[in-house]
Amino acid sequence: MAPGLLAAALSGHVNNDLKPATSFASDYPFPCLLNPETDVEPEVAALAPGTPENEAEEPAVNDDDDDVFEGLDEFVADLGSLRLSSGLRVEAVGDDGQPLVDYEVHRQHRKDGKETLPLSLPSSYRSNLISEAVISSLPHGLSDVERASLGATPLGVSPALQRLQASGRRAPGSHAARAALRGCVMAFITAGYSGKRFVFEQAKELGVRCIILDGPENWSATLVKEGLAERYIPIDFAEVDTVFDRCLAALVGVRESIGLDGVTTFNEFAVPLVARLAEMLSLPGNAPKACDMARDKRATRSLMQAAGLPSPKHCLIESDEDIEAAATLVGFPAVIKPIAAAASLGVVRVDSAEQLREQVAATQKQLAGLYLDEHGHIVQAAEGEAVDAAKAAEVAQYVSKTLMMEEYLDGDEVDCDLVMSEGVCTYGAVTDNWPTIEPYFNETGSNCPSILPVATQRELLDLAVASVQALGFKLGVFHVELKATSRGPRLIEVNARMGGGGVRDINLVVWGVDLVEQQLLASTGLPAKPAIARRPLQRLAEYSMNAPRTGIMESADFMAPYLGLPETVYARSLVAPGDKVVCVADGMPSWVCELCVAKPTVREAIAFVQQAESDILFPIKPLTVQ
Repeated sequence: MAPGLLAAALSGHVNNDLKPATSFASDYPFPCLLNPETDVEPEVAALAPGTPENEAEEPAVNDDDDDVFEGLDEFVADLGSLRLSSGLRVEAVGDDGQPLVDYEVHRQHRKDGKETLPLSLPSSYRSNLISEAVISSLPHGLSDVERASLGATPLGVSPALQRLQASGRRAPGSHAARAALRGCVMAFITAGYSGKRFVFEQAKELGVRCIILDGPENWSATLVKEGLAERYIPIDFAEVDTVFDRCLAALVGVRESIGLDGVTTFNEFAVPLVARLAEMLSLPGNAPKACDMARDKRATRSLMQAAGLPSPKHCLIESDEDIEAAATLVGFPAVIKPIAAAASLGVVRVDSAEQLREQVAATQKQLAGLYLDEHGHIVQAAEGEAVDAAKAAEVAQYVSKTLMMEEYLDGDEVDCDLVMSEGVCTYGAVTDNWPTIEPYFNETGSNCPSILPVATQRELLDLAVASVQALGFKLGVFHVELKATSRGPRLIEVNARMGGGGVRDINLVVWGVDLVEQQLLASTGLPAKPAIARRPLQRLAEYSMNAPRTGIMESADFMAPYLGLPETVYARSLVAPGDKVVCVADGMPSWVCELCVAKPTVREAIAFVQQAESDILFPIKPLTVQ
C-alpha cells in the first residue's frame, strides 16, 4: 500500500467533500443508502427490517453523545496504525522446522476467506482441523427448560456488560464499549487459515486477552510466542466424539483460572461448535439451531419459503434417479454443487438436461475417486485406479456425495456485510461483485461503494437483514451473499461469520467500520453499534485476475509497475515462479494476481483495474507438448 494512503483516506484528504464535523453518525446503519454512487438523486432511505422505529430516516448526530466522533482525527489515531491484511496463507513452521497445519481457502470463495479441508498436509488433518465429522458429532442445542436451568438468557449473560453497567454507564456508546472490551478474556475456537492472522493483531491492539483452542500442530500455535495470544490449548479433532466435551472442559478451566468473557470464531467450520459452547457456558452467542440451518442450504431455502421471503427453486440429487425430477422442478439454466466437498470441487452451470447428466456424472466420478491415504490425506485417485471400499467409506465422513441443483440466478451478485446487536441490525453495507467466470463461477473483482441503484441496494439490504433474522441470529457479524436478479433480490447464502481479510479491509477503509472489533464486542455481549461514515471515506475497486492462458509462470514480479502508485492500495502476485496456471478454456481457472486501487469515483477505480488486466504482461510459458 502506498505510504499514507490509508491515513489520507480515513482523514478525508482524498475526498474533499467530506464534512469533518458530521463525518460519523451512530444512529443510521446503512450509509450506502445515504450517498449512493449513482447518477440519480439520492432517495429517502427506508428502514430495513430490524431497524429501531425511532431511528430517523436522515441521520442526525447526537451532540450529547460523547461517543460520536466530532471529526476524523480521533478515528485516524485509533485505526491509522492498522495494516491492511493480505488474506494470503503464510506457511508457519514448528520448533522442529516442520511446516504446521493450515486450512485451505475455497477456490471459489477466496475473497471472503471461506476455509475448506486441504488435499495434502504434513500430518493428519483429522487431528488438527475441524471436519464435517466433528460437526456431525456435536450435541443438539439446549431446550428452553435446559437453558433456564443454567440461568441463561436467549442472548447469554455478559460479564463484560455487567462490569460496564456497574460502572454507571447505562447506554454505552462505541467508545465506552471499546474501553470495556480492553482486558476481556476471549476464547477463539480455531484461528481459521493463516491469512486471518490480522484478527489476532487487532484483538491485541484492542487489549483483548486471546485464548486459542486449536489442533496440536496448527499454525496458530505460533501466536503465543509472537505475543498475540495469551494461551494455546491443543485439541485433537480426530477424536470427534469427545471434541465438544474436551473444549467445554478447557473453557471451564479458563474461566476458573482467569475468567472468561466470550467465545467466538472467524472460521466457517467452528461456528456450530462455538454456538453450543457459548450456550453451555451461558455466554453471549447465537442459537445452535440458527447456525445449523445457515450451514444447510436446503434448510435455509425451506425456511426462507416458510417466512415468505424469496428463494431460488432447488432440489437435491442423491442418485441418477433424482436427475429427471430435479430438472423438472428447477428448470434451466441451473447450477449444481456438492453439499460439502473438497476444495477442488465447486459450482457448475448447466443449460440442458444433457449437460445436467454429464456434469452430475463428472462430479460424482470425482467424488467417488477420493480416498484417505495412510497419512490421512484426502487423495484423488488416478484415472482408472480402483478405490478400496473401506477407504471410500472413511472419506465419506468428510465429503458428501449429495448434490444440490438450484435455479440459476441472473443479475448482479453482491455481498452485504451486517453487524447485529441484540437482534437489531446496527450496520449494513453493499459491495458489488463482478461477473464470475462461468461455468466455474470463479470470482473476479468487486467495488465499494456499490454503484447499483439505491432502490436495488435497499431491497438487497432488506432481504439480507430479514434472512439473518428469519434464521434466528441475534448478534455478531454476517457475510450475506445475494443477487439482484431480474425477478428481484435473491439470497445465495448467509455466512454466520465475518468475511475474509479483504472484506474487513473494504468496510474499514470505505465506511470506517472494523468488523473484527464489532465481532469481538458482540461476542462479549457489549453493544456492537459502530460509528459509521456518512460519506465514503474512499472509493475502491479490486480485481483478482485469472490466468489468460495455460502454462508455467516464469516470474512473479509482473505487478512491479503498480507498486508505489498513489492510487494503489495493494498489488500482489498470487503465484510463484514455476507454478502451473490454467485458463478457463482448459478447466478451473487459476488466480494469478490481485490489484486494488482508490480513485475519486468508483467508476474511475473500476476502469483503472480493468485497463491493468490488458496492460499487464503475464510471464506464462506454454506447456511443453509431450
